[in-house]
Amino acid sequence: MAWTTICRSEEMPAGSIKRKRLPNGDPIAVARLKDERLVAFHNECPHFKGPLGVGSLRDATIICPWHFFRFDLITGKAVGVGESIMKLKLYDVREENGEVAVAFN
Repeated sequence: MAWTTICRSEEMPAGSIKRKRLPNGDPIAVARLKDERLVAFHNECPHFKGPLGVGSLRDATIICPWHFFRFDLITGKAVGVGESIMKLKLYDVREENGEVAVAFN
């Protein structure tokens, strides 16, 4: 597993989302929740590949801007509609030495 730097820590205040492509081409988004936790997730909605990173961040969920599907950013599970069939891919994320980094294969 390799790690790639997404941004400096100070570029991610609570409630913010950064979007980037991993070196392997995967589109990802990293969000800092209100409680300061960092979460990293695939930046395509499992429903119709909507850009989740421009969706609405609410507590520990992200809402897709296209069809308003909601995903728990801790578990990856859909909330409400589609919860039994859709799951969001999550990535390991760390914050060290003032940098935010995401793991990928």
